[in-house]
Amino acid sequence: MKDDNPRDSFPARLEDMCALAIKRGQPVYSAFLNDREQYEAEKLLGKRSGIDILFWGGNEVCMRRILRVSSPDMYAGSDFDDFPVYPVTLTFRKADRPGHRDFLGSFMALGIKRETVGDIFIGEGTAAVFCTGTARDMITGSITTVGRIGVSVSDGLTAQAKECIAPPKISEMTITVSSQRADCIVAGITGMSRERSAEFIRSGGFMQNYTECENVSRNVSEGDTLTLRGYGKFIVGGEPGLTHKGRLRITIKKYI
Repeated sequence: MKDDNPRDSFPARLEDMCALAIKRGQPVYSAFLNDREQYEAEKLLGKRSGIDILFWGGNEVCMRRILRVSSPDMYAGSDFDDFPVYPVTLTFRKADRPGHRDFLGSFMALGIKRETVGDIFIGEGTAAVFCTGTARDMITGSITTVGRIGVSVSDGLTAQAKECIAPPKISEMTITVSSQRADCIVAGITGMSRERSAEFIRSGGFMQNYTECENVSRNVSEGDTLTLRGYGKFIVGGEPGLTHKGRLRITIKKYI
């Protein structure tokens, strides 16, 4: 089906941001972007002449981030200070264990859009949420429960909230494969046979750099992000080494 409004596509919105930044002579900001959107933005705009881009989510470990588009000669404030990202602290009983879905469900129930909420870090009795100004006002003004758990909300980050902000946990594994083909890599990560891994890829279970890939012979390279349905997200490590039998030894990092 043809898109009735092609300007709604993500690449088109990026082009609109560039045009608006140049026209206004001021930085333009996106909503919070997920990993795939950030990858696409970097790919489309990262090397464009006359355009500077920067991502920020409120903390250096945040995964969901806002994109700033500006021109090289445009004053945009010191590094990240001008980004419309605001932290909020929610506190609750230490015995309670709310999850990300609980927080998002409560936010969405208020009419808060997903793209206005960045990363949510949950600790013991405390959660830190990064969001836009509009979402912050709605959360601080209206949230009293998360799921069935009572919470109190304060603007900014408390000392306890800062302690629960941590990078994602990553485990590391080494696989030995005959080549860097997608079916070989998937087989090495999952323990499937080459035949089963090829079927897995052709069925749409494999994404390379956030794009679905059904080509079993496509090469996987250092730095690629791989998403395997039912297995998780992985990053391909450094330059492959060789075993004494001439097979490739590749480091794979997995998000836990």
